Amino acid sequence: MDWRLLGEFLFLLVSAISVAAILERFKINAVVGYLVAGMLVGPSVLELVGVQRNPEAFAVMAELGVSLLLFTIGLEITPGKLKLFGVRGGVLGICQVVFTVLLVMPVIWLLNAGGNFGLPTVFAAACCVTMSSTAVAARVLGDRHELEAPHGRDALSVLLLQDLAVVPMIIIISMLGTSSLDEVPEEAVEASQTTDIFLLVTLGTLLFATVLMLPKMLGSTVFRRNRDFPVIIALGSALTAAWASHAVGLSAELGAFVAGIGLARTEFAHQLRADVQAWKAVFLTLFFASVGLLADLGWVFSDFNWVWVILFTATGILLKTFIIASILVLMGSRISRGVRVGLCLAQIGEFSFVILSIALARDLLQYDGFQMGVSATVLSLMLTPLLIVYSKPIGIAVESGLRSIGFRLKDSMDPEEVPRRRSGHVVIGGYGPAGEETTKTLHLAQIETFVLDLNPRLVENAREQGSVAMIGNCSQRENLEHADLASARALVVTIPDPETALATIEHARVIAPELIICARVRFRKYVEIFEMAGADHVVSEEGVVGTLLGSMVVSILVPDEDEDEPEDEHEDGALADESSDREGAGDHGTAG
Repeated sequence: MDWRLLGEFLFLLVSAISVAAILERFKINAVVGYLVAGMLVGPSVLELVGVQRNPEAFAVMAELGVSLLLFTIGLEITPGKLKLFGVRGGVLGICQVVFTVLLVMPVIWLLNAGGNFGLPTVFAAACCVTMSSTAVAARVLGDRHELEAPHGRDALSVLLLQDLAVVPMIIIISMLGTSSLDEVPEEAVEASQTTDIFLLVTLGTLLFATVLMLPKMLGSTVFRRNRDFPVIIALGSALTAAWASHAVGLSAELGAFVAGIGLARTEFAHQLRADVQAWKAVFLTLFFASVGLLADLGWVFSDFNWVWVILFTATGILLKTFIIASILVLMGSRISRGVRVGLCLAQIGEFSFVILSIALARDLLQYDGFQMGVSATVLSLMLTPLLIVYSKPIGIAVESGLRSIGFRLKDSMDPEEVPRRRSGHVVIGGYGPAGEETTKTLHLAQIETFVLDLNPRLVENAREQGSVAMIGNCSQRENLEHADLASARALVVTIPDPETALATIEHARVIAPELIICARVRFRKYVEIFEMAGADHVVSEEGVVGTLLGSMVVSILVPDEDEDEPEDEHEDGALADESSDREGAGDHGTAG
């Protein structure tokens, strides 16, 4: 094992987190910090991490991050949501790819007036500009809970079509250039054909397992008892799908996305999504940092190359925004929405590195052209969080400006302009006997409930009782956010396990600082711990059971003592009533 390579991975990861944490203090998105960290520790500055030593290892880590991201997105796309993309999403994606390539090519030709760019080189550069970043755009939109908004769905549909388009783009660019690697021995061709047959069989088996076997495995008692098994299955299914797709010549990201869609209709989709979150975060961080490693800052700041980088980046952002906004307006959307989607997709994406590498290997680009593309891509990725944050006000400003100069624009709201979010409900963590009784009481008060539990049978029972229920571990933040905890009225934690309940309370307090949190504990020693974690009201089973037992004993013993002197009790009651009447008469007399 190459321990030096592992050390570089760890150093790159720690550096990325450190720089991102510093920038987060200044309200700068963490993605920018990851990119900056890669640039600083890379070969062009401190030379602490060298991608040249083993570029394939960094490339694989980066691709795994994007694959896991698309796997989690695919888990959210149920058949109902898939219909929302429909023909409209497909047409939008195809038009964006085709028209961006056709319109960017003459612009690049003009920018290179007097240069030595041929048509193949211009085509490769146009393909780079056409591709947007699924990793950055989907990450930022997801963090802002905008993936299900209209502009988020439009952006996602374009990104998915781009992932499909990258395959024919790479094939065409490979055919336009020449490389010494094109001469393949006949034995290698035969071996490759045998491997392809094997991989096709493997892919078919994978699809069968994804659609039919995994849901049954996850629903079994054995897999529910051991929390490690579902996590391994979730990560394994995502990575296996990515590997199989890459092996048959497609992008790994596309395979992971298809696997996610295949599992989206199962009851375990949200839990699977939560289980791969930690791995996705690690690999995505490595992806962004490894992108920063590719930038050669020495080249950027020599011979005023930075001016051309800024000009190329600005031209690409403006062109893509204009093209996407124009397509959406022609399809019936408002200009503000079109501009918003255009700004979300205005960056140059991670697939441009693949296209640039192939173009460089096939002599379609020189080193200067390669670094121009890499530097512009890194700069556009750094600007993406800012563009997405301000895309809405910019879109509104553009629409208002056009109205002010006399353009007659669409006045009606776009359909489903505001995504529906659940609010005013109570989230129940765990649907055992305590959770069931809590839910029944809330339903009597006409309060809606959202139940989270890992047991499919209990989840089905909760739905039969009128609750919205989901299979998921309530101690994972992803599942709490999916239950719209931020807009809930309260959270009731009924899980008996103290560690799981404590993690649930801590995550809930971060998501919703003002939320009312009620919890149960088995032992009184945990009451103070739960309260320090953020619980407002804690019910101790030891205390409640003691009170109930005492009440039960009293209810049994007191009637026995009363039955010994029934006549005396009757006489005492009569005397008490007579005395009360006299006192009442005296009181009325005084008042009068």
